[in-house]
Order: sequence, then C-alpha cells, then structure tokens
Amino acid sequence: MVLRKHRNRVSAVLAAASVCSFAAAGFSMKPVVTNGISIHNDYLELTVQDDSDAKDFGGYMLRKNSDDPSETLTYSQYCTSFAQVNINGTVRLFSEGENVRKPYTDSDGAVITVQDFDGVEITQKLSFSTGNTSSYDMLRIEYIAENKTEDDVKISVRTVIDPTIADSESDAVQVSGTAYTTETSFSGSSLPETWCIKNSAGAITAYGITSDGSKAPDVLDVADWKDIYNAQFGYKAGGEVSDNAVALTWSDKTLKAGEDMTCGTKYGLYSEKAGTGSNETKKDSPKTGDKGVYAFAGAGAVSLAAAAVLRKRRAEDDE
Repeated sequence: MVLRKHRNRVSAVLAAASVCSFAAAGFSMKPVVTNGISIHNDYLELTVQDDSDAKDFGGYMLRKNSDDPSETLTYSQYCTSFAQVNINGTVRLFSEGENVRKPYTDSDGAVITVQDFDGVEITQKLSFSTGNTSSYDMLRIEYIAENKTEDDVKISVRTVIDPTIADSESDAVQVSGTAYTTETSFSGSSLPETWCIKNSAGAITAYGITSDGSKAPDVLDVADWKDIYNAQFGYKAGGEVSDNAVALTWSDKTLKAGEDMTCGTKYGLYSEKAGTGSNETKKDSPKTGDKGVYAFAGAGAVSLAAAAVLRKRRAEDDE
C-alpha cells in the first residue's frame, strides 16, 4: 500500500480559495494540519497526529515559526515524518501498534506518544533542542524501546524524516558536500555526523545531526519517500530520488526482559549564532470549530470547500 502525497490537488484548491478570497485586506493562510497536538517556541512549530484511526498516527510536521507558509521543514500538509519498527521479524509502522496513551505534552513540553507491540513498548518523544547554538531551533526525535515481556526480543527502529524547504520536496540532501539525487546508504565508517539541504543561494536551510548523544544509528539512508515507506525494512537504496527523505535505522538490537534502549537524532535549523527568540515551549490552544485545520482569515463558500478538502488526511491507500 502506498501513502499518497496529494500536493497538486491540495495546491489547486488553495489557489482557487486564494483567488476567491473576496480580496480581504488581511487575508492570510497558514499551512494546513491534520488532527494533532501542537507545540511551538519562537523558532519552531511542531504538530503530531493524534487521530488513532489515521495511518499517519504519531507522524509529525515541523516548520519554522513564521507567518510565511513556505517556511516549512517537513511536508507541510500532512504528518509524513514517521517511524517503523521490526520486532522479532514482524514489521509494522509505528501507527500500527496498540495505542497505550494518546499523544500528550509532558512537563518539559515534549510531545509523547506510546505504542505497544506485543509487549514491547515504543515511546516516541519529540521535543525542541539545541544544535550549533544555545537556541532551541532543532527537533530532538527520540524512540525509547522497552521490553516488557519475559523473553529476549530482537528489535530494529527506523525514523523517517520527510524534509521540505520552500514547499519543495526535490531539493537534494547533501552529505559531506555532495548532493545526492540517487538513493544512498551510509553505515559504519561512512556514517556522517550531519546532513543538510541547501537553498538556491547555497545557504543551509534544513539540517540534521545524526546522533543526539544516545545510541548512534547503524544506517542513514538518503531515500525516496515512497520507496522507503512502501518497502519498510525490505528497503534497498538505489533508485532515483524525486521526493526526498532521510531515514535513520537502529538495527537488530537484542533487549532482554525488562531492558530498554533509547535511539535519538535531531533535525531543524542550522544557526551560525544564537538567535534572539525565546526557547520556552508552549502548547498551542485548540482551534475554534475544527482542531484539524488552521482557520482561513477570509470567509465564504470557496474557503469552506477548500477546508473540507484539506481536512482529508494524507493516509489514503493507492490501491
């Protein structure tokens, strides 16, 4: 099954809504979000899908904290950055586990989602963190696996980041100065410490730190999003990259009964110097009327029609 990206259809609706916005002087629109729990600080905005019936449950979107809808760091319409697990040979998406607790924010502002896979609990923890500077302008992406069974289990965890800048999905991921347009896997001594995407001016816009200081991943893949989504742990690099993705995999770790392990990476903004914004994480207040869609600043039938289309979650089978 393929998880579709309906950017063209969505863009057409948005264009129609914009043309027919009654020329409202203050008309503006922020990117659409699916149902989700959202946090922000002065640098970043994060939304995590909390609809347990959605295939992208637990998936997330990340963008700069900006009124410019192009200031996105992941795909800006649906929660297409996600995780996969392989436990004792059974491969599943993170969303396909048993929901232990609906996504919530802890006392530190992190968004926590817990799924159970036949006695192995996987906790996804997403929180704002530092990168090159003291500014909390990166997202720490953590997975804590805990074996609550009485037997040893073999587990692999993969996190897939769907990076996007300026609303484009085709900008090449760069590793050590090389831009990759063909799927490539890095492991062992070739595993990079960082990766990035640069804009047309050559400035780093999206930036990843491979390990957050916990257990380092075994593999980093520069991949095509649909390939790594569909193949999951059967994925082999080699195809062309038209829709970029970065996947980090912690492979074949044995957890004894009661043991746990933490896997972590970071992704966000690259900063040469500390910013002047606040690092304080705040939970966004519920939106009026429909928590799944940011409100249009105009009104009318076209806006309502566009909102109806955009409420449709991205999780839709190709066949």
